[in-house]
Amino acid sequence: MLRLLGYTLALIVLAAVAFGIYTFIPKTPEIPVTINGVGTESGTEMKVVDVYETSNAYRIEAHYPQVGISSVDAKIKAAVDKAIEVFKEYPANPDSSVPQNEFTSSFSSVYKGQDVVSVKLSVTEYTGGAHPNTALIAVNVDPRSGRELTLDDALAMIGKSLQEVAEQSLKELKATLGEDIIFSEGAAAKPENYGTFTVGSDRITFIFQNYQVAPYSSGQQEVWFKRVK
Repeated sequence: MLRLLGYTLALIVLAAVAFGIYTFIPKTPEIPVTINGVGTESGTEMKVVDVYETSNAYRIEAHYPQVGISSVDAKIKAAVDKAIEVFKEYPANPDSSVPQNEFTSSFSSVYKGQDVVSVKLSVTEYTGGAHPNTALIAVNVDPRSGRELTLDDALAMIGKSLQEVAEQSLKELKATLGEDIIFSEGAAAKPENYGTFTVGSDRITFIFQNYQVAPYSSGQQEVWFKRVK
């Protein structure tokens, strides 16, 4: 009886130790992804490419999608490669509390339609200072021609002029941000202010980067318009 009790106690201790090890082992973070319009009828599946690179000066961890269409996949890869290339040129920060510059990227939405594949990439860089900075990169490609969509294409899809989009965007941003909208010129009717957009089955979403229309604490802002074609 005592021997059985001893075995039972030993098993309980081992189980507790195993649970503790499992709890504290670092796990790969899950990336929340919204995938719309991606079907299996095309015979292709979305894959995620992982990039890891470390040197004395930097640390890189990037994740980006490949949707199985070569012309689209090449442009998504090129966008990430370009961001990494620029990051590697940053000088080291020996006085920073973080010995290496850090680059991380992920993606939060993928839309795969007949006329466009749209991906929103998120790139975060930390090179010292009070906080890292995150930029959103949108890649929109016509899978039939391999051509990347322009702002003019986006405006045609919603049937509005840039001036109309700017007026409506500024109105919505003021309603959302109130006194925090301190850079209203960031929503003015200029092509560079509306060059980052994503496409969905029923809408076009224009993205305003950190500091473009509001302080860092307010984050990136978005305004969407219904597609008419």
